[in-house]
Amino acid sequence: MLIMIVLFEISLRLFYPQKIYDDCYEYSYKNLSNLEVELDSHLGWKLISNYSGCRYQPDTNKIITKTHNSNGLRIDKDIPYEKGSKKRVLLLGDSFVYGYGLDDDETIVVKLQENLGDNYEIINFGVDGYGTGQELLQFMEDGLKYHPDIVLLFFYPNDFTESQMNNFYFGDNPRMLLKGNIIASSPEEKEILIRDSLKNGTAKFLRDVISPTTYNINNLSDESIFLYNYPTEMIWNDGYGPNKKPLFLNKQISSLFLKYSHLYSLIYHKLSKIDFPAKKIKYSNRITDGIDILYEKKSMGNNDPTLAMFLIIKLFGEFERKSTTENYKFIVVGIPEKRGVSLEYQKKFLNLYLDVNLDDFDFKKIDKIFNEELTNERLISSVDYISLYDLADSNFDEFYFKTDGHWNPNGVKLSADYITKELKKRKII
Repeated sequence: MLIMIVLFEISLRLFYPQKIYDDCYEYSYKNLSNLEVELDSHLGWKLISNYSGCRYQPDTNKIITKTHNSNGLRIDKDIPYEKGSKKRVLLLGDSFVYGYGLDDDETIVVKLQENLGDNYEIINFGVDGYGTGQELLQFMEDGLKYHPDIVLLFFYPNDFTESQMNNFYFGDNPRMLLKGNIIASSPEEKEILIRDSLKNGTAKFLRDVISPTTYNINNLSDESIFLYNYPTEMIWNDGYGPNKKPLFLNKQISSLFLKYSHLYSLIYHKLSKIDFPAKKIKYSNRITDGIDILYEKKSMGNNDPTLAMFLIIKLFGEFERKSTTENYKFIVVGIPEKRGVSLEYQKKFLNLYLDVNLDDFDFKKIDKIFNEELTNERLISSVDYISLYDLADSNFDEFYFKTDGHWNPNGVKLSADYITKELKKRKII
């Protein structure tokens, strides 16, 4: 048996080497060199400028590189604010746009650049963990400096929760709430409304931050988004940044074997892909991820998803409103999570609970609402919407990584080709 193990170890090292525990395996307080973000008082966190790091991708069993330019964008070159003859396409989003698990030459920005050619500059504003609210603040503060002609905002379902929750990812972040039909006739009355409405004297009206207005008669039915925890306290969350413990403290034996044995690494990472059965519970007793309530056909609890949905649509409206003065075309791109397009993952979700079934949910509900609400002018000015739901559905096995919910290099290429086709079809490019 020992001889077989040794032979297998040697074979793996020669023909199929595995990831061993080294500096690219993780970041922790012992070594922060592979942490790509730093705290920021306006956005919660932002990408580090002039950064180069690495990460292990278990799906492809390779080391990927992450490189940022001098302005803290994941692009292999610096792009001046002044625009030349090339048209500019700016991409906003979270880890999908940033390129989680992807090498520098595999991101959606690179693939769109290859498709659109030298007459365009594609600019990557993706940041891990950002929600739509942070993306709006980031765009108003930095994105407009690049004078984009086209703005593509990539929306993933967890963006509903990221815009409303504090301490969601790396650190404390700006939060947004929706309040409607409020009338204030003076700055003083606005301050009273903020204090009484949110019990938080540091809150602000969003438009006072992104586009300061004059104080005449202010009917806030169209300006009802409140921004608070702004500026942030710049505090890292538990398990992130300098609070992240290295593997050798959490799993001492595993880290030791991972450092020296390719066979152990293969077994360790294969086991991490196995879904072990969990004890079923009542749906009402679950800890919600904030997305499940958006799939419910009828509300099955105290959390009403309507306000979350309306907040996001209103945030889209702020992008669209600004486009009229800054002369860019604003487009939303919908990225589905695995539950949104895969019956297998829908059943995995339902199998966690005792008392729900497929008839209780519509897993394409978000896509349907966006198709309906963004393309008419009932809530906001019409916004172009490109849905990747059918694309991911028909190419599911080739679209996502197996070990997490992000798109893999093939999914990125498929999406870039589809988006390019849609932009041409709609005569946007």
